[in-house]
Formats: sequence, structure tokens, C-alpha cells
Amino acid sequence: MEVSTEDNIIRERLIQLNNTLSQLNITEHSPEVIRMFDELVTFCSSNEISSSILNHMLERDTDLATACENLCRLFAFHGFSVELKSARICAADKNQNINDYFKHRHSYEELIQFEMNILQEFGVHLAKSPTINDESDLLVTKVAFIGSGPIPTSSMIILSDHGPFVDIYNIDMCEEANQLASVISEQVLPPHLSKRMHFITQDISQNPLCDNVKSILNQCQLIYLAAYVGMTELEKLEILRNIVNQSTDEFSPKTKQYFVIRTAEGLYQILFPKVKAEKIAMLQATTSDNNQQIKKKFLFQVKSAHLSLKEYGMVTIIAESI
Repeated sequence: MEVSTEDNIIRERLIQLNNTLSQLNITEHSPEVIRMFDELVTFCSSNEISSSILNHMLERDTDLATACENLCRLFAFHGFSVELKSARICAADKNQNINDYFKHRHSYEELIQFEMNILQEFGVHLAKSPTINDESDLLVTKVAFIGSGPIPTSSMIILSDHGPFVDIYNIDMCEEANQLASVISEQVLPPHLSKRMHFITQDISQNPLCDNVKSILNQCQLIYLAAYVGMTELEKLEILRNIVNQSTDEFSPKTKQYFVIRTAEGLYQILFPKVKAEKIAMLQATTSDNNQQIKKKFLFQVKSAHLSLKEYGMVTIIAESI
């Protein structure tokens, strides 16, 4: 596969950006730090490179692969710390307008509407009333959102715009993020909706998960995996395997579950960790039968993988657990 001069220019710039950002204290949120991250976002959005070419380069160029993985981690940490700072301000002062601190709400609304449209194509509907809708192939009454963060924008939009009779279990490994998210959801949502927002502090990669989290995951018909859950493809795949393995209760009937997995393509995978749909489809678990014979079973059937938010190169993968 031929790498063009333009592709090599992109390579050099990414390595340069990583070197510069690695030398800055990104916890300070200084004008220089903000400017450099803005420059990174602008670079990724204004330059095009095919995913196949970029993946080819990453597989064969360890310097580029190391730089890109570090840029992704730095960008994720920066984004989380900025969101955490904004959440602290909003939680401390109820008169603050949260929309002043989170300017991408419209993009999230667009993304979630796209995801809901795809789910509905597969007969998956969120509960909009207290009565059971027998026409749905799958009526969702419980949603787990893994990696909800200190400002749970997606969960609040899902609840207010799409499923007012759904309970959403926001799972994040940061205790402070959950505390702030709980306060903010009470400020933003009316009481009849905010009471449906639940917050659980849990590292979802932990094995074993606590019994309460296992039980909740087993009951959820829809599980969201946020873009920053798992900073590499391998981490994302292992987290998905862990969720399915541990949410299965041999003493209870298996709940039909759909997963919504947010990822990215092209240069946007420098900003949002990438996972390939075909890798999810190949995920397996090892089991043994009554005769102690070792068996392997596939965990997911990938139903859809589409570019869902073009301006951010966001890709949404919909998969059903088998």
C-alpha cells in the first residue's frame, strides 16, 4: 500500500503535535494548552486520510503509533478535566447555565437521534409511557451508560427526549464525576426525570464486578459504551467481553441486550479511540459443558456500523449480544 507525500506530512505533524503537548502541563488549562488542543482538533478535522492508509501506517510505524496513542490519551484527559472543572462550577452555583460550559449539546442531540433511528429499525424502542408496548420487538426500560462522566449529557438527552419512562444507570469509575453528575442532573431535569438517573462508581474493566453492578447490567436491555471507555482497541474489546461475561446470570433468564458503541474513523481516531466492527463480531468467550468439554462461543452479532456524526468522524456500532 503506497503512502503519499501528503500522508507523510500528516505523519510528521502528528508526531510534532505529540512532542509539543507532551511537554506541557495539560492540567493547568493555560491559553497555550487550550490553543494546542484546538490546533490538534483543527488538524484532524481539516486533513483527510483514508482509514486503510492510516491503519497501514500505524501498524508499520511504531513512532507514529506511539505518538497517536499518547495524543488520544492526552486529549481524553484534557477533555475530562475541562468537563470536571465546568461541572464543579455548575454544581456549586445553580444560577449557572450549563449550556454556557457545554457547547456541543446540539451535536449530541443529533448523534443520539441517529442512534435511536437505527435502534428502531431493529425493533428496539425506549419506553415512552408506563404501559407496555407489545408492538416492540424489544421495549427498553433500563439503560446502562458506561463512561457517563461529570456532565451526563447523553443520558439526560436520552431520558428527556426519547425515553422518559426509562431508568438510566450511569456507570463511571470516578466518584467525584458521579457526585457532580447527580447534582447537575437534578438541576437540569425535572424531578420526575432526575429520579430515573442512577449513578454507580465502578471500573467496568474490573474482574469480577461487584454483585450489584452485575445484577444491574443483567437487567439492562440497552448498554452504551462511551467513546473514551477503553483507550485502545484491545481495551475496548476486553471491556465488552467483560460486560457480557459478567452480566450473564446462570440462575436468571438472559435479557435480550443491544450495545451502542461509539468510536471514530480516519484522523478522528486520534481524538476518539477506534474499535473495528469486525473485531467486535469476532469476540469469543470460552465455556465448558457438563462433560467439561471446552467450547467457544461468539458474543456479539454486529447489526450496524455507520458514520453517525460526520463533523467529528464519529462512528456508531450497534451490536446484539448472542
